[in-house]
Order: sequence, then C-alpha cells, then structure tokens
Amino acid sequence: TPGPTATPFTIEGYQANYDAFKAEIEPYGLGESVVRDYIRRAILRRKLADELAKELARSQDYVWARHILVATEDEAKAVIDRLNGGEDWIKVASEVSTDASNKDQGGDLSWFTKGQMVAEFETAAFALEIGQISAPVKTTFGFHIIQLLGRETRPMTTYEFEQAKSTNLTDFLTKAK
Repeated sequence: TPGPTATPFTIEGYQANYDAFKAEIEPYGLGESVVRDYIRRAILRRKLADELAKELARSQDYVWARHILVATEDEAKAVIDRLNGGEDWIKVASEVSTDASNKDQGGDLSWFTKGQMVAEFETAAFALEIGQISAPVKTTFGFHIIQLLGRETRPMTTYEFEQAKSTNLTDFLTKAK
C-alpha cells in the first residue's frame, strides 16, 4: 500500500497562510499577540496534561453485574429471600424489577467501569465477589439487589485514556487553585 507523499511547503506558502489567518481574525479584534498567547497556553496545558499522565494507569477495572430494582427496602429484602430460597434470578427480575430497560434480560447491566453508575451502586458492585448478591443498596432510583457476574482489568482505549488525562488535569488544576 502506498504511503502518503510529502507535501512541499515553502516559506512563501507559510507566509501566505499566516497573512490570510491574520486577516480572518482581525475583524474580531483579535491581534496577533492574543492568538499567540492563546496558542502558547494551549501548548502548555497539553504539556502539563502529558506530564501528569505519566502517573496514570493505562488499564481500568470492569465489572459485569445484574440488578433488580424495587421501590422499598422491604421489597428488596423480600427479593433477597426469594433468591436465597432458590428462585431463578431472571424470573424474579422479570416479575418485580421496576427497571423496564433490562428487567426482561434479568437486570443485566453488562460490563461497566467506575464513573458510569451512581456512586452508591458503583461502590456496592465493585465490593462484591463474583457470584455474590448484595444487601439492598439505596440510590435515588430506589433499592437495588446486585449480583456480580464478572470482573476484569482491561487496557484503556485511546479515547478512554484521553478522557482520564483530561479529568486528571482538571483535578490537578482544581487542587492547585
């Protein structure tokens, strides 16, 4: 497969592009010094983010869980009693769960990582052992009974790592302020 070919760029070509750019920003009251300062700050911000990212992990933990959502703690305890009594999780979920988006799939939430669920739910799910069923977990949605089905550590995608870098930089700057 042929690779990209070099595009010749001359000082005259650069100057023409630069002059055209200056003419475009002039009506907005942006002088060259403002644009240079903006670019300088953007470069410094990127370099700081890259430097801070050297300490970031390049993988993250995932869990695979399912849940049954009910309105009250008493209902949640009744669900746990049914499950402990040997009833099938999928059958119970389809009968009583108020989460219409996944109750017919047994409350399967698939794989998720930290930051994707509400804090109380996430804390409980990540604390479970595979196969373990949680006590009732109260969130703004109601009471959840969670079962952990799997746990993995996976390498981050480029997008996920860039998001982590951005969050890390924001946290650093907030603390510095």
